[in-house]
Amino acid sequence: MLSPNRSRTIESDRTMASVAIFSFIAVLLAAAVLYLMRNQKVACWLLVPFPAFLCLAILRDLSGGIPKLGQSAFESDQKELLYCFFFLAMSLTAALRPRWPWLFWFAWVVNAFACALLVFLAYFWKAFS
Repeated sequence: MLSPNRSRTIESDRTMASVAIFSFIAVLLAAAVLYLMRNQKVACWLLVPFPAFLCLAILRDLSGGIPKLGQSAFESDQKELLYCFFFLAMSLTAALRPRWPWLFWFAWVVNAFACALLVFLAYFWKAFS
């Protein structure tokens, strides 16, 4: 059985995850609407915060080191960090090249897939509920 303090921590983590996920989805939808309304520069820059947040979250997780995470989780986070840096580089390139619609939409689809994955992990995967 969980202690009362641990139970409160889990609830606050779940609430924070819900706020973050819905914020990312709102920003993603706003980017698509702005791009379609011919405001490409702002729309492209709206794609950057999500991968930047993912990179920062993984770096924060890795800063705990092997003793805190365990060997396999540490190695897994290192592998994920490579994908997140690629994701961030792609989003930054799309932001710097707003006149390339194919790059914007590719980055948008990758962002949407990552958001869908987070929704699945937060709400539908048994280990997280």
